[in-house]
Amino acid sequence: MDKIGQYEILEALHVGPQPLYRAKAPDGRIVAIKTIPVKGLSPEMRERFMREADTCKTLDHPNLVRVFEFGEADGMLFQVMEFLVGSDLGKIFSESRKFSWDEKLSIMEQVCDGLQYAHDHKLVHRDIKPANLFLEDSGRVRVVDFGMVRVEESELTRAGAAVGTLNYMAPEQIRGERCTAASDVFSAGIVFFQLASGQHPFSQKGWSLFQVVGAIVHEAPPKLSALCPDAPEGLEFVLNKALEKDPTKRIQNAGDLKQAMSLCRITMKLGGGPKAAPPAPTPMAGETKIMPAAKADGGSAIPAAPAPDDQKTKVMKRPVVPGPLPPAIRSEPAPAPPPPRPAPPKPATSSTFRFCPSCTSANPPTATICRGCGAPLGGGEVPAPPAPPTPWAMYIAIGVAVLLAIALVVVLIVKK
Repeated sequence: MDKIGQYEILEALHVGPQPLYRAKAPDGRIVAIKTIPVKGLSPEMRERFMREADTCKTLDHPNLVRVFEFGEADGMLFQVMEFLVGSDLGKIFSESRKFSWDEKLSIMEQVCDGLQYAHDHKLVHRDIKPANLFLEDSGRVRVVDFGMVRVEESELTRAGAAVGTLNYMAPEQIRGERCTAASDVFSAGIVFFQLASGQHPFSQKGWSLFQVVGAIVHEAPPKLSALCPDAPEGLEFVLNKALEKDPTKRIQNAGDLKQAMSLCRITMKLGGGPKAAPPAPTPMAGETKIMPAAKADGGSAIPAAPAPDDQKTKVMKRPVVPGPLPPAIRSEPAPAPPPPRPAPPKPATSSTFRFCPSCTSANPPTATICRGCGAPLGGGEVPAPPAPPTPWAMYIAIGVAVLLAIALVVVLIVKK
């Protein structure tokens, strides 16, 4: 096939029931064309294909794919869309590509933005899965393939019919019940859990589709903190609310889901998210420092192996050259100590003076009459007056003051 309508086919991007081509428009633009053969097409499939094209042509959002034109030509129904360069998340998951937490949250938030725009226009995608989320090389995320979209007023889907991809369906969608925006939130929650942990929350290796569907309907998802302990604070709670079995207890739309995700980003910026590696010790002078190699996903760094040295380069230690010694400090001779003070004269005792019994005046030992009052001294010696009492109260006060000063110093040291 060389042309579809007025579009020149350049190459086939995808083969199958709905082939996808890279084509050239008459004005030279490169576009993508999704087609479906008319031969043997049921009326319901025709209506779905044309309704998807008509719906997407009215949507204008940076996280949704634009449809420029649709119609029927050369035995094919076709949709002319933007040509995107990148990979869908299904392929990215199969390649085990690594992302930093900032990149993971950005992908989640962009998916929520695109879905919320659809929800605001009363559209339910009903087929959110990794293959329908396209990550462009620029970092922009696009929600694609609205072939299963449900318009609120439409009754195209029969009651009791499950439409979508089983291992990414919400429980009510599996049971064939009416889908709402909360159903898209559940499907997005599965994709986000897989993006965060690298594991489908309701599937294990070797499980059949029947087991996966049973787990979606009846079992709780595993703890995100056990699978990736470095997840941002609060992300596990948000994903658990998105994966509630009861749609009435679930986060109701993609806008609310994005708002909850933004709180996780705030906690990550405040330090409640991935644990930062401790700072490397500063090398001492003369030591050689080996820097760790940072991983591309922003995770913990692994010490890099030393590169082979073809030139046998030697690492030389720089000798420490002693600097000039500071000038000697000239010491001054210590000042001579002051001469000792003469000892005070010893107080006179009762054997040196005779004290008057009347006025207690001191008299020479040979005096018989007091030279102070003239009274006779008598033959006996007058005892010396009693010594003044020891000032114990003053000593106690000084001791208490010293103890208080010591306690204050100890308190100040402890506070520092």
